[in-house]
Amino acid sequence: MKKVMFYCQHVLGMGHFVRSMELVKGLKDFHVSFFNGGEVIPGFPLPLEVDLVQMPPLESDENFKEIRSSDGSRSLAEIKSARVRCLLDGFERLQPDIVVIELFPFGRKQFAFELVPLLARIRRAGGKTKVVCSLRDILVSRKDQARHEARVCDLLNRYFDALLIHADPQLQRLEETFFSLPRLKTEIHYTGYVAQAVDDRSQPLFTSSDPTILVSVGGGRVGYELLEAAITASAELARIQSHRMAVFTGPYLPDEQYSALQRLAADQPAVTLERYSAQFVSLMAQAQLSVSMAGYNTCMNILTTEVPALVLPFTGGDNSEQTVRAKKLAELGAVTMLTAPDLEPVHLARKMAQALNRTPPHGLVNLRGVENTAAFLAKLAAKEEIAVPAIDAPRERSLRGSEARLRGALDGLQRDGREINIFLRDDDIDDDEETLRQLLDITFARVVPVNLEVIPATLSDDGVRLLRDYKGFDGNLVELHQHGWQHVNHETVGKKCEFGAARGFDDQLQDIARGKARMEELLEERFFPAFTPPWNRCTDDTLRVLDQLGFQVFSADKNGRQRDGDNFREISITLDLFRWPGGAALKAPEEIIDSLIEQMSRGETVGILLHHKVMDGAALSFLDLLLAQLCRDDNVKWRTLGGLLPQLSERL
Repeated sequence: MKKVMFYCQHVLGMGHFVRSMELVKGLKDFHVSFFNGGEVIPGFPLPLEVDLVQMPPLESDENFKEIRSSDGSRSLAEIKSARVRCLLDGFERLQPDIVVIELFPFGRKQFAFELVPLLARIRRAGGKTKVVCSLRDILVSRKDQARHEARVCDLLNRYFDALLIHADPQLQRLEETFFSLPRLKTEIHYTGYVAQAVDDRSQPLFTSSDPTILVSVGGGRVGYELLEAAITASAELARIQSHRMAVFTGPYLPDEQYSALQRLAADQPAVTLERYSAQFVSLMAQAQLSVSMAGYNTCMNILTTEVPALVLPFTGGDNSEQTVRAKKLAELGAVTMLTAPDLEPVHLARKMAQALNRTPPHGLVNLRGVENTAAFLAKLAAKEEIAVPAIDAPRERSLRGSEARLRGALDGLQRDGREINIFLRDDDIDDDEETLRQLLDITFARVVPVNLEVIPATLSDDGVRLLRDYKGFDGNLVELHQHGWQHVNHETVGKKCEFGAARGFDDQLQDIARGKARMEELLEERFFPAFTPPWNRCTDDTLRVLDQLGFQVFSADKNGRQRDGDNFREISITLDLFRWPGGAALKAPEEIIDSLIEQMSRGETVGILLHHKVMDGAALSFLDLLLAQLCRDDNVKWRTLGGLLPQLSERL
């Protein structure tokens, strides 16, 4: 049986979880492992055939500005680390045929810290796994819309095989809320809307012969005002229309608000109050009126059951999604849209009385999203595998031959309780290059930080966007430093050098200061004040300049340049993967492993120098294999230059 790994993160309500669960229930021909990143929903009936993997839950504030621990038992950093490991270990264990990721990269940007490593690991592994984005009908607008859409296109085109839009294009098309559709290269399909099925075998759930009004607000973190208004309006409605009102607050409504509603409903015999019901759709099918917000799932329940409905769109955080949906459904005659003034009790009671006499139209949109998604995934799983990037055979044999010695050395150091500090440094960053993206795929896939040395004068706009994006995915996995100014040679004799004997203090000060100012302008707080000279060469004047300009770290090709009294620390590389005389050539694996073992055994901080501009597929694959070996040991600590500063200070 084919395997699906399904990722879902609900942060405020529970709509994303409910829709995703409905989709996986329809995947009868797959073995599904469902990775849930939000809180467990009390009382929600989980399908027995689905394996639920509950990650340490995270939630969002009402305005979607920050994420936080749901229970506060661990720090956010600890939870993030545990979640990344859960996803990567889950992928390695399951080896799924398809990975489905709900909403990202169109939303959930704050969860890139775990999803980009997963996506990078999948792509580096190659092979059979296809990646699918599961997307709702309407997207939320952004203040930085153009930049957001460029980032979405980059991620979708690089990592995803297909985009499934759970909507009916006759009602809502992606390009209405996402304006870069022509830039998307991945396969795109509309599945129809995802709707929960009504249990036809349900017994009557309401005993009263009076018409029943079903009031709900989804998960309950928002919508209290609607619940309060509906209960209050029930007393006004009773003057002109006998009725029953079943109010469902949602499992996440705060206890103090639930208690307030209990007090409000205590004197109203027509009103019953509950948090949640697993039979909610069947209850709606037997109700005569629904009063709710305008979330995706509730609206699909309304269309499925064809119940008259009043909907109040959620507008918090400048979110227009529900307003767009409510207006379109109101134009079709499927719902009546409420606004804030309609919550006045007498006015709302009048609206409810009018709606009770309405008969909604039938069969307005395609609601076969579950069936069509299952059919598409079955076809996708049957497609041919992707080619795996490979290291050349002789080099792989050489690495495998050295692997046992590296493993033995690492095991010995771990037994002795010795911590090994290692950092990666990649030079000559100036543009958005495929080899740089491949390098970042490797480091993110292994959850290893990389120090990127950026040439200020030649850094392109595309390069700035790339660096901003990856720093934003996870700031702990990328540190950005200054690499000279223009990376040009000013020496007329001898070895190449930008800051050599031909340049005096004043000339060097001017260039390095210009470079630092440009880094701060383009990268802002993302820039860490570390300096690497081009060709790893400079003079004492360079060090004086760095001291004057407030740099914290100087990094070249070997330690020994730092002078007494310098306010910066020297943290230089100790192992270059390439040999340079006669042109760049990757060193033999056994030579690299021997140097690595020797340096680790001496207790040195190991700095590995990379060169993305000359790294071909074989070199990148070698690096991936090397990192895989080193990442197996907890005593190997991967550092940035900034992260090493406290370590070095403790040793002084």
